[in-house]
Amino acid sequence: MNVPELLVRLYPPAIRQCWGSEIAHEARLAGPRSWFDTAAGAVKLWLSPSDWPETIAGQTSRVLATALVAVITTAAGLLRAADPTPLTAPVDHPAASVWLLPVVAGLALSAPVPSLRPAVFTRLAAVAARTLTLPVLAVAALFVIAHSGLIDHPGNGVHILMLGYYWATLAFAGIHLCLFTARLGRIAVVPSTRRLRLALLFAGTGLALAATQTLATTVQGGTVLLSCGLAVLAAPLLILGQDLRRIPRC
Repeated sequence: MNVPELLVRLYPPAIRQCWGSEIAHEARLAGPRSWFDTAAGAVKLWLSPSDWPETIAGQTSRVLATALVAVITTAAGLLRAADPTPLTAPVDHPAASVWLLPVVAGLALSAPVPSLRPAVFTRLAAVAARTLTLPVLAVAALFVIAHSGLIDHPGNGVHILMLGYYWATLAFAGIHLCLFTARLGRIAVVPSTRRLRLALLFAGTGLALAATQTLATTVQGGTVLLSCGLAVLAAPLLILGQDLRRIPRC
């Protein structure tokens, strides 16, 4: 696979299906000097879902719902890497976790809803088993190892190995969660444009609040990086939510 074909893979699915061959052809003719502009065009189109064609009914909603889960999963990994953070608090000080409310609301609004037919639930169970069995087993193995007492005092090599396994497991589980969301969208009823717009705006607002709250605490190198990371994740969600206003409501 050459570079132009790899660049085409950066574009939203509907764009690839409709104009992927033309984009690759133009990038191939223009040569390496066009590669940056081609990649920048992919980013611009990802932030403009109102410009996507609908090659399949509900395609835009499915892609954006999956993208929302991917962003929230990335944010969860970022928070885990920065642990401890000022974004969680004990039960007697719940204000520090208020930012979670719009994020959870956004995820709930963006979730595809299965119909009540038995055949749909059978397909849903099959997809869940096929997609989530391996990550569940990997997380369970990680939990068992962590609580087995076998690595209470690991050497440097074992510590690095277990750390790599830990993050690889979390990444593996996050990727499969996104895959499950994408596959669920082919079975269940995808959210309407209005619901999806609210979901993106809620989730983006929650992450923006988290970024602001992080900077409101002691400013250190780690907190600044965490705040910047959360802001970078919040920005595309808010942009997408605003862009969906241009799409007629379903």
